[in-house]
Amino acid sequence: MTITHSPEETMTFASIFAETCDAQSIILLHGELGAGKTCFVRGLLRGLGGETTEVHSPTFTIMHEYETPSHSLVHIDAYRLSGSDELHTIGWDELLSRNDVIIAIEWPERIEDALPDNAVHILIDHVDESSRAITVQDSGETP
Repeated sequence: MTITHSPEETMTFASIFAETCDAQSIILLHGELGAGKTCFVRGLLRGLGGETTEVHSPTFTIMHEYETPSHSLVHIDAYRLSGSDELHTIGWDELLSRNDVIIAIEWPERIEDALPDNAVHILIDHVDESSRAITVQDSGETP
């Protein structure tokens, strides 16, 4: 577990974490509303060399795709999905078959039955108003 004390520190942690990601990485972001999941995605994009000002929560559009020098970063917010059966609307099967994409998913518990076993879980918990506890769990570990 790592404690960050500001959104910038959370982004820095995620930026460093991005260096461990390769194509076809799937990152599942767990945390309550306002925990910093979208902030974490900004850090991922920064670590991959993308433009972080483009990152906004895709709650209403479900998915955003950001280009980076090495990969595409697909940011999915599953909050508004009623289940994994709705994933076909965003081309889920095609996303999983691509070899040039890293996928970050907010609210993954909404589509749990469609998630591959090799995903990495990121748990983000409020410590106080600006601090967060971030835990990384490899696939196979239950968050």
